Amino acid sequence: MITSVQTQTDRSHLRKLYNKSKVKAVAQQTSVIKNPKDVLKLIIQGCEFEIFGIVQDVSFRHYTLRRAQKLGVRGWCMYTDRNTVIGLIQGYQKSFEAMRIWLKYTGSPTSRIDKCVFGPIEELQNFTYADFTIYKKKP
Repeated sequence: MITSVQTQTDRSHLRKLYNKSKVKAVAQQTSVIKNPKDVLKLIIQGCEFEIFGIVQDVSFRHYTLRRAQKLGVRGWCMYTDRNTVIGLIQGYQKSFEAMRIWLKYTGSPTSRIDKCVFGPIEELQNFTYADFTIYKKKP
């Protein structure tokens, strides 16, 4: 008895796969947020910060800029006369928290963070800044 073996080049098999992927794509585009945790991803949070320790002349601001760009966080940072770095960060919840942890515990490779003070966390309707910036004077 001879049986036909279905291969990837079988047209009917390829047509079925194409139709299945098309249905999945349409379902993904029209899906409604069902998981409440997905809504939290859309909340924009913001706060001010000040970093104490050896944070000037160790490229702290530039590493902060790079990290913020990598995480999609917006805001600004600058040096102060008190040998600290101050700034403001805004971002979606996960990125915002990741940036806070980076500021508090990591910083630039040659920096030493003695203390990190964050202001109150605010929930925002929209971003105030288009990207992350290094300022020479407070905005």
